[in-house]
Amino acid sequence: MLKTSKFLLVLIMVAGVMAPLFANGQDEAADYDYVLGKVPYTFEHAYHQAVAKELTSYAKQMYNAKVVVVDGQASNEKTLAAVENLVAQGVDAIELHCGDAGLMTTAINIAHEAGIPIVTTLIRPTEMMAPHVQPQETPSSLTMGQIAATQWLKANPDKPCKVAMLNFGGIEQIWQMRTGAFFDGVKSIDPSAELVTMLNGAGSTVTSMEVTLDILQANPEVNIIFAANDEMALGALAACEQLGRGVMDNGVPLTEVIAGLDGSEAAMLEIYDPSSSFKMTHGAVRDVARAEIDTMMAIVKGEIPMDKYMETPVLSPVVDFYNTPIEEAQRFLETNFFYEGDLKAEIKK
Repeated sequence: MLKTSKFLLVLIMVAGVMAPLFANGQDEAADYDYVLGKVPYTFEHAYHQAVAKELTSYAKQMYNAKVVVVDGQASNEKTLAAVENLVAQGVDAIELHCGDAGLMTTAINIAHEAGIPIVTTLIRPTEMMAPHVQPQETPSSLTMGQIAATQWLKANPDKPCKVAMLNFGGIEQIWQMRTGAFFDGVKSIDPSAELVTMLNGAGSTVTSMEVTLDILQANPEVNIIFAANDEMALGALAACEQLGRGVMDNGVPLTEVIAGLDGSEAAMLEIYDPSSSFKMTHGAVRDVARAEIDTMMAIVKGEIPMDKYMETPVLSPVVDFYNTPIEEAQRFLETNFFYEGDLKAEIKK
């Protein structure tokens, strides 16, 4: 496929998802039975855009419920303000996805004091006192580490795995579910594998490109890169390409193997390009969004208590160049990211 700027491609994806989401959010004429609140981590990530769009549609279809979405902007201050805003509006229930376990607990207390149910996702709060939706990321991250190591060593048996990681900073649960699990997978294939460095990519394509340039210039031996979301993986790929790396020979690693997480359209266009070194991801939008809505509505309807911790597990399937047919990836995008294109045709452009 023709190489488009990673930054332009991500911006195009944002515009495509956000426009219909805001259009739905402005549908004031409908007669709703419930009003729910949603605070995503940040709309800068394609995953959170898609989750918000899916849950908005699903809530209306299944429960005649309106969802008020307030962006947390990857900021503790703005996330907490968003929760307080929804509480002030008197919504029937709130769903929160943020990266700070302590802030989760604070938000739960604020909502509960107002008699409003709240559901959390991914990062478990420090005090477990409300229902929680838990994507099953750990086994999928481990599997990707195994695939990355296997493919690298198959092509380069004399070069042990040298791993670099891009994360969101010091979030312990991200290590457990994503970065640490991925490295465990690598080590299960190559016991001599080394974690060369792990730095904060801030969830950003631009920041991750800059960080990865520094990593590779200081540690050119790095041959596996795991990024804790697809935006960071795309930034890592852009850095590799700037240094004359980032390439494969029909899927055979020449310089490195890159893995991401979430399963966005921008990621899939690289994963199924046989000349790109970005080769795997995992994620689940539709099932997470629907679990969030179903859990909120179960509380609202009195089917489960608002102040008792219980987890709803959601699978996070791996999609990779080596084991996942492109037709399956096409269905994944259609199901999770509202994709209307032809992935195979796009790759050939």
